[in-house]
Amino acid sequence: MTQQKASREEQIQRDIHDLHGLGYAQELFRTMGGFSNFAISFTIISILTGAVILFDYGLAWGGPAAATIGWPLVSIFTLMIAASMAEIASAYPTAGGLYYWSSRMKNKDWGWWTAWFNLAGQIAIVAGIDFAAAAFVNSSIVTPILSNFGIAYGNGSAILGSSLMSGQLLTMAVLMAIQLVLNVAGIRIVALLNDASVWWHIGTVVVIVLALFLISSGKAHSSLSPFAIGPLDTVFAASPLGVNLGPAIGYAVPIAFLFSLLQAQWTYTGYDASAHVAEETVGARLSSAWGVFISVAVSAVVGYIVLFGLVTHLPPLDQVFNPSCNTAPVGLCSYYYGGNPVIFTTLSYNLGTLGDWLGAAIAVAMSLCGLASIAAAGRMLFAFSRDHGVPGSPWLRKVSHRFRTPANALIGIVVFSYVLTNAAFIAGGGTAIVIVTAISTIALYWAYGVPIFLGIFGKQEWRDHAVWKLGRFSRPIAAIACLWIVLISVLFLWPTSGNPWTLMAYLVFLGALLVYYFAWARRRFKGPIVEVGEVELTEIEREFEHAAEELAGA
Repeated sequence: MTQQKASREEQIQRDIHDLHGLGYAQELFRTMGGFSNFAISFTIISILTGAVILFDYGLAWGGPAAATIGWPLVSIFTLMIAASMAEIASAYPTAGGLYYWSSRMKNKDWGWWTAWFNLAGQIAIVAGIDFAAAAFVNSSIVTPILSNFGIAYGNGSAILGSSLMSGQLLTMAVLMAIQLVLNVAGIRIVALLNDASVWWHIGTVVVIVLALFLISSGKAHSSLSPFAIGPLDTVFAASPLGVNLGPAIGYAVPIAFLFSLLQAQWTYTGYDASAHVAEETVGARLSSAWGVFISVAVSAVVGYIVLFGLVTHLPPLDQVFNPSCNTAPVGLCSYYYGGNPVIFTTLSYNLGTLGDWLGAAIAVAMSLCGLASIAAAGRMLFAFSRDHGVPGSPWLRKVSHRFRTPANALIGIVVFSYVLTNAAFIAGGGTAIVIVTAISTIALYWAYGVPIFLGIFGKQEWRDHAVWKLGRFSRPIAAIACLWIVLISVLFLWPTSGNPWTLMAYLVFLGALLVYYFAWARRRFKGPIVEVGEVELTEIEREFEHAAEELAGA
C-alpha cells in the first residue's frame, strides 16, 4: 500500500511539473484516475442520449440501415478523429486542451478561433442535452408520478400561466441546478458519478437488448430488413434537390442515407472532455489520450448493440409513425425532429411495463450526460478565461479554495446554456433548439479539426512531447479525419425541408465572431503566454494549500 501511494504521489509530481512547463499552476484538484478520465468522455458521448434522441432522425432519412450500416461507418471515421486528438493531447495535457494545442502549433489567433468554436459548441451542447434530458425525465418519471396525485404536469405545461416557461424548461432548470451543485462540490463526486454512469449505460443497454430478444418473441414486427436502406419519411424529408425521397426515386436514396449519418455523428461529441480534465487527472499524458480514444471505441461497440436490438424489433410501422405525417405541415412529425415516440413506442410495444422502466433508466443516463457535459464545459471556459480570452475573465477564471473547482466558470456555463435554451424556445420552440444543437456539433467538430489540421501543417515540435503516438500513420489518419470533418460540415449545414435555417444561423454566428475578433481579440488577446516561472507557480499552489488548511481548521 505504501509503495502504491508513493508511486501515485510521484506521478502527480510529474504531472505538476509538466503543467508548470505549459505555464500553469496546479490550481485544480488532481485526483482523477484513468478510468474516470475515460468515463467523463464516455458519459458525454452517451449512446443512451444521442443515439436514442436521434434514433428517429436516422429512420426518417435512411431507414434501419442508418443504424446498422451508418453507425459503424461513422464510428470508423470518428475513431480517426479521436486518435489524432489523443496524440496531441498526450503532448499538451492541460485544461481547455484544444485551444492550447492550436496556439502552440500555430499562433494565438488560431488558438482564439479554436477556443470560440469549442466554447460555443460546449455551451450549446449542454443546452441541447439537458433540454432533451428534461423531456425524458418528465415523460418517464415526473409526469407518471405526479399523475398519481391528480397533478397534470408535462413538457408542454404552461408554468404560472406563462407561454414563456414550459414544464420542460422548468424541469431543465431543476436538473441544471442539481448538476451545478454537484460539479462545484468537487471533481471526486463528478468522477464517482461518471464511473457509475459507465456501468449504468452499459447495464441499461444489456437489459434493453436481452429483454428485446427474450421477451418480445411472438410479437409482430416491422417487415423491414435491419439493413434496408431507404427513407421512411418519404414526404417531408426532402432531399437537397427538393424532391420526394420515395423509394421509386433511386438517386435520392443515397443522398438521404448520407443525411442519416448525422444520427451517429451528432452522438459522437464531447470526447474532448478527457483533455479538458487533464489537469485533474493522474498520469495525464497517457490517461487523457486513452480517454479520448477509448471512449469513442467503447461507445461504437455498445451503441451498435443497442441500435441493432432496436431496429430488429421495430413494431409495425403504422404503430410507430404518426399517420398525420403524410399530411401535416413540416415540423409536426416529431420523429423527424428527433422526438422520442419511436424509442418509447418500441420499448413499450415489446416490453410493456419493463419498457416504461427502461425509459426512466434512459432519462437518468441523459441526466448524467448533462452533469459530465457541464464539468467539461466549465473546465474549457476556465482555461480560456485564465488566458483572458472572454469577457469577465477575471471572475470566470477564479477557482474555489474550498472545493478546488472552477466554480465561477461552471456557474457561467449553466447560466449561458439555460439562457440560450430559453431564447431558442421563445424564438422558435423545438425547431430552434434543433438548429442550436446542429450548430453546436458543427462548432465542436471545427474545434476538433483545427488542431488536427495544424498537427499536419503547423509547428511540429509537439511530436517530440507526445507519448501516445500513431507513428507513420499519424499524418494519413489526420488527413482523413480532416476530410471527414469537411464532409459532415457540408451535411450539417446543407438546407433541407426539415431544417432550412442552420446554414443561415451558423453564418450569423461566424459573422458575430469575425466582428468580435477584428474589433477586440486580434489586437488585445495575447494567447497562452508563459509570464511566470516555477517559483511563482509554486507560490500560487501554496496559497491553495494554505487556504485548505484554514478551511480544515475552521
